Amino acid sequence: MVEGFWIVQYEGIRGNGGGVIIFTKGQVLGGDTGFIYTGAYKTDERTITADVLVRNFLPEVPSVLGVQGDFELNLKGNVGGQIIKASATLVGQEGAGIVVKLTRVSDLPK
Repeated sequence: MVEGFWIVQYEGIRGNGGGVIIFTKGQVLGGDTGFIYTGAYKTDERTITADVLVRNFLPEVPSVLGVQGDFELNLKGNVGGQIIKASATLVGQEGAGIVVKLTRVSDLPK
């Protein structure tokens, strides 16, 4: 099941980083040291797609994509138990993106 609390690790042209994401009821909520992530996802429990708005709340923290400010990502990946391996591309710039690995931490409280 995709719904839950996940660690996210990513790598882009300007380095790598990590944060956390919650998948709940079709929504994506998360963040890292300089950015928050919000959006929507769909899954059939084998694959996942998500449209995510990435907002920069600390301008001195650079993105691993080399993009300044806020941006949008389209994520597509494969779900394999406790791991999701995916790629995310900048909306409108399909050649620019990141490689993403998500590791499931826990279920959400009921």
